[in-house]
Amino acid sequence: MHFFKKTAAALCAALALSAGASAAPLSPEAQIDVLTQNAMTYNGWFVLPERDRNADTWTYAMADLDHNGRLEVLKVRRGWAEGGPMLLCKELSADGSRLQGEVALDGTPVPDLLSTSDTSGQALVLYDTEKNLYHYIFQATEYHGEYESVTTKYALTLSGGTLHVAPLAHYQWNLSGRDGGVTTRYFLPEQGGGAEIDVTRYNDAENEAFPNCEMRGVAFWWQSAEALKTAASLGRLRDALTQSYLSFAQ
Repeated sequence: MHFFKKTAAALCAALALSAGASAAPLSPEAQIDVLTQNAMTYNGWFVLPERDRNADTWTYAMADLDHNGRLEVLKVRRGWAEGGPMLLCKELSADGSRLQGEVALDGTPVPDLLSTSDTSGQALVLYDTEKNLYHYIFQATEYHGEYESVTTKYALTLSGGTLHVAPLAHYQWNLSGRDGGVTTRYFLPEQGGGAEIDVTRYNDAENEAFPNCEMRGVAFWWQSAEALKTAASLGRLRDALTQSYLSFAQ
C-alpha cells in the first residue's frame, strides 16, 4: 500500500474513537471568561515563571481544533529553547465550565510549529467530511548549523481527546561550504521507509495522505508569554484571548 495511504489509514483508525453524547458547551465568550479567570493561577494554563525557568519562551494560541465547541489553548515552545521544542494543548471540559488537564499527545518528534510561521500563523486544513476530522498541515524546520536544515511537513489532528502528530515528508537543504552550491532533497519519514521522493510529491504529501478532503485555511494568532503577561497586568487578557480565537474561527 502507498505510504501516504498507510499513514492516513493508521491515523484514521487511531482516531475512530467513540464519543458519548453530551450537553452543548458554553458559548465561546463564556469559555474565554473561564480561561481568563484561571490563566495565572497555580494550576492554570499559563506557564508561570516560578514553575518553569523557560516560561518566557512559550507562545500561546486559542483554537477549537476538532470543532466540537470546546475551546483549547495551544502552548508551543520554540526549538531553540532549553529542552527543545514542545507542543501542549489544554481543552475545556464538556460543558466548557472548567479547564481539563493536558491533551494526550500521540506522535514524535514534537514539531516546532513556529519555526516557519509568523505570529499570525497561516495553516492549511483538510476536512474529512465523512469522518468529521480536521487535519492541520504545518511545516517545521530544524537547523543543523549554518549549512543544513530539515523541514518536515506534519499533520495535526485532535480526536477522542488525543492530539495526533503524523510526519508526512521531509525536505533537506544543504549549502556547500566549498562552492556555495545548494542541494535540496526530499524524503519520506522513517516509518514510510525513508525513500527519496521528488518535490512534486513532497508538495502534494497531505493530499496523498488525506484524499477527498475539503481544503480550507486557518490563521493561528500566536501570542508570546510577555504579551499575555502585559495584557493581564492591564486587565486586557480577555481581549487578547478573544482576538486569538476570532483569528482561528473566522
